[in-house]
Amino acid sequence: MSKKKSKSTFHAGIDLGTTNSVLVVVTSSGTMEIVRNLDGDHVTPSIVSVASTPPVVGKAARQDRFLNPEYCVEQFKRYMGQTSETGQDIPLVTAPDGTEYTPPMLSAEVLLYLKNSAEKLMGQKLTQVVIPVPAYFPEAARQATKNAGLIAGYEAVHIVDEPLAAASFYGLVRTDPCKTAVFDFGGGTFDICILEIDGHGHTTTRAIDGNYECGGGNVDEILMGKVQEKASADGVELSPDRDLGQWLEALDKCREAKEILARKDQAFIGLRVGDKRISMQLTNAELEQWSAPIIATLRTCCQRALDKSGLQASQIDKVLLVGGSTRLRFVTRVIREVFGQDPVGDTDPDLAVGRGAAILAAAEFAAPEQELIVEGKRYVASAIRSQSIAARDLCVAAITQKERGDTDEYNVPIITTGSELPYEALEHFTPIDAKTNRISVKLYDGHPGERSKDCIPLHEVEVAVQPTDDDQNDDRIEFKINMNDEGLVHIDVRDTLLNQPVPIHFRFHTGLSDSDIQEQRGELLRRHQALSPASSSSDADDERS
Repeated sequence: MSKKKSKSTFHAGIDLGTTNSVLVVVTSSGTMEIVRNLDGDHVTPSIVSVASTPPVVGKAARQDRFLNPEYCVEQFKRYMGQTSETGQDIPLVTAPDGTEYTPPMLSAEVLLYLKNSAEKLMGQKLTQVVIPVPAYFPEAARQATKNAGLIAGYEAVHIVDEPLAAASFYGLVRTDPCKTAVFDFGGGTFDICILEIDGHGHTTTRAIDGNYECGGGNVDEILMGKVQEKASADGVELSPDRDLGQWLEALDKCREAKEILARKDQAFIGLRVGDKRISMQLTNAELEQWSAPIIATLRTCCQRALDKSGLQASQIDKVLLVGGSTRLRFVTRVIREVFGQDPVGDTDPDLAVGRGAAILAAAEFAAPEQELIVEGKRYVASAIRSQSIAARDLCVAAITQKERGDTDEYNVPIITTGSELPYEALEHFTPIDAKTNRISVKLYDGHPGERSKDCIPLHEVEVAVQPTDDDQNDDRIEFKINMNDEGLVHIDVRDTLLNQPVPIHFRFHTGLSDSDIQEQRGELLRRHQALSPASSSSDADDERS
């Protein structure tokens, strides 16, 4: 039997958003194409329904929100990296067949849908992808996002910061060298990044701040609370426990009102709850008053980022808006207060991240000296570079106040905020008991000096060591901790007493093992191939060839 001819491949950038997702490619002619999905739309709602097998994504799932609301999930990006006490991803929904879906699995469903859509349209296999994440995402959420891409069947997945992707697009296509603040306010997260664009393809991050739990969805929740208060005053209960479908309909009305208030001074919310009609008129002034805590968060993060950068507001040449929530009018006011200027309006805030990801994918997966054309401009692939920094402190838990009688563990910084990535830290530890044959080292995402148990755990590593005497015990365990340019962590351990590497065992590890990823990928493909025998046979042939 002759070997089956393999399909040609291509790469893409995917903006995996809290509210919507898009897939973008750079064509051979240098234009950026937003690839339509199987529904014929450029934008895919980040909604998954597990009411049937296989799960459905986007427009079909949105309809299912009212037919089977208990099996539909959205905004799961906000839960990426959140784990149980044992480091396992937390399920968000259980399908009728008992299958539990975690945030990476739900994200994988979206990524697979986009992959299948692009492959059908392009007639080639999509194997390599760049997926941007919020710059302020912790390491666990970054790893969970990468895992989602691998589960979805992509062979190579590269993670970049969303503002860095947007600035790469803007720098390569729209602007001359400049210092830019990227204000990225999406459906579920907020980033503010200060970057330098050199005009030749290189973008350098100067400072990062943000809040990965602050987004336009928080404004929706505020409006929903006001609608619930109005319903209660009218004598009816509006809650997800009473009627989930009705509650979701009300939430949609709140989102629509928020979007109208981005353009007009007044909006109207009208819906039926039980046998009563609830009507509510609201103004943009009221929205801003109710959103005061969110506005304060945005302002504080912007000022902190500016302070970290070492620049004055007058030295920032441009402020670039990214994310649909930047259309809210209070965003411009915050930018004026902190940066003393209006944001630029020459790019679509919904598409800048996806377009930048497509450019970075073209550069990431090309040969270094390959020529790339981007919107009529020519670049060598190796010239398109993005320098990222550690957005958060990576700390180790250590007993630092034992002499005071305090045996609690506190954060000692290993990799500090602002460190250029990739970064390698070399630290030495002393076992509390020289005679022990096993020690435990814990890594946390948190601020230096904080009590470790109050912070986000990342990894707990158990290490077998050689027992020794007290005079040989000091600083004899060497930990080499690498954070790569994706913000992901790798650990190596050496016992200097033996002068050799030491096997490590993860007692707690946020993320999935390679075997876990392969198992979930197999389950995902089996669910979807059951619906398409021809596709299954084709894929099987590809695997054998």
